[in-house]
Amino acid sequence: MTVLMPYIPPNVYLLADNLDAALAAGEDIMKATLHWGTGADRNGAAIASKRAAQRSVLENVRMLEQVLVARVLKSRERSEEIAKRDPRFATVARLYNAGTAILIEAVSDFGDPASIDFENGGGAVSFLRTRGLLTEDAPGPSDGQTLKFRDSFLVAGRIRLGTLLDLVAMYLDTLETHFDLFSDVAIEPDLLPGEIDPDTVQLDASSTDDIESDDPAADSPESSVDDASEDVTSPSDADSLRDALLEVRNLVALDQR
Repeated sequence: MTVLMPYIPPNVYLLADNLDAALAAGEDIMKATLHWGTGADRNGAAIASKRAAQRSVLENVRMLEQVLVARVLKSRERSEEIAKRDPRFATVARLYNAGTAILIEAVSDFGDPASIDFENGGGAVSFLRTRGLLTEDAPGPSDGQTLKFRDSFLVAGRIRLGTLLDLVAMYLDTLETHFDLFSDVAIEPDLLPGEIDPDTVQLDASSTDDIESDDPAADSPESSVDDASEDVTSPSDADSLRDALLEVRNLVALDQR
């Protein structure tokens, strides 16, 4: 027997995919570690090898940062579409879009190759300073210093990585709660509104009179009322998630000051 599944708009899946990809990129950034070496007391080949290893780490972090920003910006577009379609997500979508609006300006920075070129001597130090890994008055990392990319990493030099990932994760949890996107139960097929499942057997009214229910509770009006009450979604989960998003939004505002 075919079980009908509540209709879920395709852009909800696209939004969830972008949010999930943004989380994955952010987690990969937090796994990176940079071992800095100034090249003192080494020959030319050792210095070149050390610089190449440093550049490889920074280029990988920069690539992941660009993926993270791109996914967040795409999720903003999908979020606006869902907010127009489903009023329940209007407040949550506004909070999310307000918290990530600061990343819109990062697109122009990524388009300037001179600002992210690690081939010259100062490019790597400038990148580390703008990402919050070096203080403004520090000339550069010390020889042998190990730099780890953690929650305090400034994505595009604008927002803390930990705060951004909290905001993305909270929004993804909101979608999962309301739409049950990643259920382990195999249900098929997804029917669009107005579509009719060809496998569904429709009986004439005359034939249904001869069919008696095996379950006496099915004809009870009390049972139908109880079933209807169980289908009503409690707003407590949505309210708690909305409050959590608002708290994360306040953290974003503090970071931007």
